[in-house]
Amino acid sequence: MKIPKNKQKEPISHIESKKLWGGRFEEAQSGIMERIGESISFDKVLYKQDIRGSIAHAKMLNKIGVINAKELASIEKGMATIEKEIESGNFIFTESLEDIHMHIESRLTHIIGDAGKKLHTARSRNDQVSQDVRLYLKDNLDLINDSMLSLLRAFHSKAKASINILFPGYTHLQIAQPIRASHYLLAYFWAFSRDLQCFLQAKEEADVLVLGSGALAGVNYNTDRKFLQKELGLARISENSMDAVGQRDHLFQFMFAASQFMIHASRFCEELIIYSSTEFSYIRLPDRLTSGSSIMPQKKNPDVAELIRGKSGIVIGNLMSLLSLVKGTPLTYNRDFQEDKPPIFQTMKHLSLSIEGIREMVEGMEFRSDSIESSLNRGFATATDLADWLVSQKKVPFREAHEIVGRLVSECVKNQKDLFTIDLELRKNISDHLTDPNYFEAISLSKSADKKDVPGGTALRRQKEQLTQAEKKLVELNNRVKKIRNKEIRKNG
Repeated sequence: MKIPKNKQKEPISHIESKKLWGGRFEEAQSGIMERIGESISFDKVLYKQDIRGSIAHAKMLNKIGVINAKELASIEKGMATIEKEIESGNFIFTESLEDIHMHIESRLTHIIGDAGKKLHTARSRNDQVSQDVRLYLKDNLDLINDSMLSLLRAFHSKAKASINILFPGYTHLQIAQPIRASHYLLAYFWAFSRDLQCFLQAKEEADVLVLGSGALAGVNYNTDRKFLQKELGLARISENSMDAVGQRDHLFQFMFAASQFMIHASRFCEELIIYSSTEFSYIRLPDRLTSGSSIMPQKKNPDVAELIRGKSGIVIGNLMSLLSLVKGTPLTYNRDFQEDKPPIFQTMKHLSLSIEGIREMVEGMEFRSDSIESSLNRGFATATDLADWLVSQKKVPFREAHEIVGRLVSECVKNQKDLFTIDLELRKNISDHLTDPNYFEAISLSKSADKKDVPGGTALRRQKEQLTQAEKKLVELNNRVKKIRNKEIRKNG
């Protein structure tokens, strides 16, 4: 979420240096305490969620008689003013007020007076910040899930258009067997579809009301948590106040889902980088997604793929930092938890950019069939098919067939030939079976792919079958996303 920078002209002056919690203290904080303790430099992105949660809390306070209708109206009006000030860039942020919660409360009190001081009744910053971050995850995961659906559609569409293009399948980064390009693309479709399901699970984990948990033990007021749940459109209420403010499992779920996605993304990007190189030339990326060199005029660099590959390391590192941050903290809240937000915000940004970047590369990439066929030939991609032909048609034991084909490949290498161009005499010297006119049918690239006629295989009819399955999965995931969204709309009235 983008936060407007402070504008230089006529900033609104409203900041007070007095701490909202300072009654017990007899001396001012040191400079290092303020600098190390501030989180406003990063948690200001939570302003919308903090305002939304505070308005719901104010309505609940009115319902249980802590504030009257006039005070509630004043709070709502003040919050609307604050939101406009932040979005216009006229709101002043300062280290002395530490975080977004204290900034908003301080400004609210400045605007409406004593009614603003009542807002924090029956609430702690512990349950407040936990609720804000959960709302932030829910809001942004809606955007991520929509982007993931677009990404899956792009893979499905490109696979459908590439069903008749052959492509090398690899093990150990050595050419193994011919596959259809659609098969390669659908492999990532299924991986990314699992990632989307993980993001949906992460959203479900965040869809919890924690307000009412207070600092750790609950609150001394008759807080109506069911009212708050309905007001914020949340799926359920936290069961235990200590668990609600002292655990960060919802962040782990999101960060793991993001890391899994980025691992898949990085592997795909690595392949695009390799396959678009001069040495491979299997894929051509559009100019709009590449860059040139400041010194070498011939260069066309796959920057988007490289940057996503780099961002994957940052996201995985953010997961590790979050796990390490929490692992030694006793229940419940500890100030360490202030540092749980930068990894989340940074990951959300990298994740969003990476999904968009991969989608655009998939939509714009072109397969270079001539280079692909040449590489398949040079890589002896149908050697296994030839061995299987010797077994099935010539009744040669598999181990003997494997030996024959191995010797044939070795002879090809010595003579700088491939299975299609090696001389008949050289084949005859290895085995009479290799002089059969059906030899060339046995090593056919296209027929090799169609021999893999098993569910999930690369044969043409199986690819059509898999495209249908993928389309059904898209519909299922789209309906699931839509169902969750519609359910939330109904909850929010």
